[in-house]
Amino acid sequence: MSPNHHWLLALFLSLPSITATAAQPKPTWHLLMGAGSSHIGWGATYEHVTTRDLILRREIAENRLRGKGLYQSRRTILIEIPLHILVKPHEPPMLGLTVNSSWTFNLNGQIQPYLFAGGGGLYTQAQIPGTSSEIKGVYQAGGGLHFNQGEAQISLEVRYHHLSNGSVRQPNDSLNSTKFLVGIKLPFF
Repeated sequence: MSPNHHWLLALFLSLPSITATAAQPKPTWHLLMGAGSSHIGWGATYEHVTTRDLILRREIAENRLRGKGLYQSRRTILIEIPLHILVKPHEPPMLGLTVNSSWTFNLNGQIQPYLFAGGGGLYTQAQIPGTSSEIKGVYQAGGGLHFNQGEAQISLEVRYHHLSNGSVRQPNDSLNSTKFLVGIKLPFF
């Protein structure tokens, strides 16, 4: 084989890995905005807290699709940096890091329902009665819809959000909230 044809052999041998890479969905960045409110009497929630929420989310999708037909889904890891601005009571914000596992169902190319669950932690200096410690644990679960229009994507989402200190200090009244969010896929990442 002549030296001029080595590039052809290299291309041929690398073709399976190029194809596998092309099939892998690219990680994407999303910005979610919305509001949340705790519910007195839901679990050990004794305080009404209202928030405005801003969440930066990194979505890392698995290559493989699971299931068939309406049940075909793809697992995705959602890494979020949430900023919760407390409106009532007016206190310092909460900043955190959460990791969720998500399942996105491929109904069609334009509308995709998804479910997720996960948790993480938050830091805050907010003085909410019944809660203590600056570091708080979070777990959450929810669902939503992705609306795809080519490269553009808009999401509507609802989630249950639990916040407490895991009984490391007393008092430890939890905040059980519902959050409603609208998201956009960021085109420049």
